[in-house]
Amino acid sequence: MIFGHLDQTDCNEIGHEGVRRALAYAKEHDLSLLEAGRNEIDGDVLFVNACSYDTRALEDCRFEAHRRYIDVQMVLEGQERIDVQFVDALEAEPFDEEADNMFLDGAAAASVVMTPDTFVACFPEDAHKPGIAVNGSEPVKKAVFKVLV
Repeated sequence: MIFGHLDQTDCNEIGHEGVRRALAYAKEHDLSLLEAGRNEIDGDVLFVNACSYDTRALEDCRFEAHRRYIDVQMVLEGQERIDVQFVDALEAEPFDEEADNMFLDGAAAASVVMTPDTFVACFPEDAHKPGIAVNGSEPVKKAVFKVLV
């Protein structure tokens, strides 16, 4: 997992080329103009999903993980907490190959509070539980870059 602030991160210091590309795209484009849903950048190699939702109580959120994609999540408006844990330390449900997703249960190893211009890059070994309310439920607008592994 990588956690950082977009304005304070030198993309050249990020070890994964796809993550560097996602962060560079975010720095060069106004993400608030993204349409809800999938927005193409480089086909299935790199795209960004824009979404809006209300944050929820911890017990209403679940860990998720992916095998084919790295998630680079950025909050555009509002704030949310994201819990993280290694996939191997959690109890996993069956993996859905078509959706590239699995849900997991267990305790978090760490948490980050996402505010505008912060990002978290979750690799296939990183389970993440997004959408957790920080100070009560609030609306959040997000961009989630999907980076092919």
